[in-house]
Amino acid sequence: MVSPRLIFVHGAAADARLWSPVISKLPPAWDAQAITLTYFGDNEWPDEGDQFGTRLHAQELRHMAAEIGGDVDIVCWSYSVHVGLQALLDAPGLFRSALFYEAALPHYISDEGEREVFGKDFGSYFGSVGAKLEKEGNEAAVRQLVGSGFGSLPQDRQDMYLSNARMMPLLMGGGEAPTKIGPAELAGIETPTLVAMGGNTRPCFELPSRALAKHMQNATLDIVANADHFLPETNAELFAAVVEEWIDGEANGQ
Repeated sequence: MVSPRLIFVHGAAADARLWSPVISKLPPAWDAQAITLTYFGDNEWPDEGDQFGTRLHAQELRHMAAEIGGDVDIVCWSYSVHVGLQALLDAPGLFRSALFYEAALPHYISDEGEREVFGKDFGSYFGSVGAKLEKEGNEAAVRQLVGSGFGSLPQDRQDMYLSNARMMPLLMGGGEAPTKIGPAELAGIETPTLVAMGGNTRPCFELPSRALAKHMQNATLDIVANADHFLPETNAELFAAVVEEWIDGEANGQ
């Protein structure tokens, strides 16, 4: 098969370095790259965060996809799922397929009962992050976001996350509100899509992920056994296997 062109898009408090362990597990002939979105990573900010949000980040993803020739497969995790969706809506011709791992917004959920369950769990998880941010600062908020396993990560991985701490106030409401992408918009996306989630994930990631798979016309849902939200970080080999199986399926027309 023709070697695929992949762009990996990081989640919150991370940057392109997040994906290095995953990319290293993929076939070496593949053109797999990762992007660092503005306000993430170690780069200087263009302003105080005024443009942080879906519109800018989707524009950056589209620009990179066009630069490498289009026909791109994108891999997005958590925060960047909404970014990837916006890019598919704005320029579907640039993208061959998409893999979205664990969405994190209520916009996609149509059932009111599920939205209520989502809201309670989202409030519990991100409420604790917000409390840390307010009381102890950006780095404490990053540690809370990653969770109890943060201290057991290799030092270079801890350093990567902490180097992104400055963006936490933007993530927690200081940037632009996410663009409107609900069930109606999702139904208009024709790009072949795999929505993946961990079998052990929490409701604030499970319910949006299931809703994505439900409302997108050309999406399938893959539940990864014994995995949770941080699978791309905690088991790069398994996540790379998910990516490879998805790409092989696309090549075989499955």
